[in-house]
Amino acid sequence: MREFLQRLKFVKGSDLIAIFPMIFGGICAPVYKFFHPNFWLVCERKNEARDNGYCFYKYMKENHPEQEVFYAINKKSVDYCKVEKYGKVIQYSSLKHWICYFAAEINISSQKEGKPNAALCFVLEVYLGMTKNRAYIRHGICKDDQKWVYYDVSKIQLFVCSAEREFQFISERFGYPKGNVKLIGLCRFDELFKPHEVKRQILIMPTWREWLGRISIDTKNMELGEEFEKSEYYQKWSSLLNNEELHLVLEKYKYEMIFYPHASMQKYVHHFKTLNKNIVIANDKHYDVQRLLMESTLLITDYSSVYFDFAFMKKPMLYYQFDYKKYRQAQYQEGYFSYKKDGFGVVVKEEDVLINNISETIKTGMRMPDMYIERVDKFFCYKDNKNCERTYYAIREMKNEKE
Repeated sequence: MREFLQRLKFVKGSDLIAIFPMIFGGICAPVYKFFHPNFWLVCERKNEARDNGYCFYKYMKENHPEQEVFYAINKKSVDYCKVEKYGKVIQYSSLKHWICYFAAEINISSQKEGKPNAALCFVLEVYLGMTKNRAYIRHGICKDDQKWVYYDVSKIQLFVCSAEREFQFISERFGYPKGNVKLIGLCRFDELFKPHEVKRQILIMPTWREWLGRISIDTKNMELGEEFEKSEYYQKWSSLLNNEELHLVLEKYKYEMIFYPHASMQKYVHHFKTLNKNIVIANDKHYDVQRLLMESTLLITDYSSVYFDFAFMKKPMLYYQFDYKKYRQAQYQEGYFSYKKDGFGVVVKEEDVLINNISETIKTGMRMPDMYIERVDKFFCYKDNKNCERTYYAIREMKNEKE
């Protein structure tokens, strides 16, 4: 009850307004279900069709047309055209989304908050025990102790994993009933096997910061209320983007650098500036994460799990972790994965050391060192393009268990 009352502090006006379509959607759902008894509902974030949800939806449309599947997305999104050609598209957070949320045989999303209204659905799922039909096909590989996806605060019926160590960690730590956690692989990994162009391109993709990206009951008051440009996050990344030595390296070796912050930090992307012609400040409206990962030859990140995608392709990476202690204190506690012992690249804390490592990686032909290739081979359970297929059969099994 205490936690519930704490969460009430963060209820928005839009959450209260959503109560009305939620109620009406619940009333209409049985009628809709009568005409569409076995459909599946897929989504990601409100404006996205570029992650595991979209990859699975596309797979279903191309390989299992006998199964009725809908996709929920904001129709004003730049990604809308990607799903529109398959049909069965629903306006995100609309009355129809609520109806389908209640009527769907299976609700499938790569995001825990992938639903008409995250706050209201949290109450329905966790506190009232409704909609016990959710498949969480993940946004990335879980490596940290992420308490926000523990079973007691998620009540998820299918939790997808991609590595044996990840599977064991979640099975033992997160409190899920036996059988809810499955070792399957991420759907988007299937795309990595397809032919694609690789450019002379270096990708910088830092993850978000809880104390800057969004406010929640778990947020520590680290830098809340400060101007974004005074934050360590901004100052460190901005300094790197405007480092003259880095500019010389890019010019000398003819590489372009793409700076693409995490989706939760995209609202700050306009703060970053650089006059260097070889560096692009990228926003999520014009750049697709999956495409950037496939096209780039070197990844620089801090803690973003996208490095698993890069490792899957056995391409070199560097970890720039200038705020490691703060990140562990204010965001995620370390899980089973140690960057120094298990990581797939060098870990650095200083800007000049990072630039030296960038230069050395270019000189050695943008090749992942053997010691990291060995770690990659040991880490991933599946190294094939059958992830969507395994996900399909896991959801089928989930469906059968419901019956």
